[in-house]
Amino acid sequence: MSIKSYEEKEIRKAILKKVKPKINPGKHGKGYIYIGKKLEAKVQIPNEHKKIMHQSKSKFIARALKLNDENFNRLIDCSLKGPEYYTILTRAVS
Repeated sequence: MSIKSYEEKEIRKAILKKVKPKINPGKHGKGYIYIGKKLEAKVQIPNEHKKIMHQSKSKFIARALKLNDENFNRLIDCSLKGPEYYTILTRAVS
């Protein structure tokens, strides 16, 4: 399964709502994802545009979040919840 095409605002909303990264201010802010006090991942937060972000660009966000294609799709489609993401992230950094 490959990454589906999503609107930038859909990806942004899912990351902010479920992953809850600490955001660096700015139009194209970076999100910093911590487990405890340790920085585990950094991700570029997309804008709130309705512009479609195709797989070629979405794969960089998925890689930054340390998710495979299927789990990235689940994160955006709402079947992957925040706590489950952190479990996946913990396994990825182990």
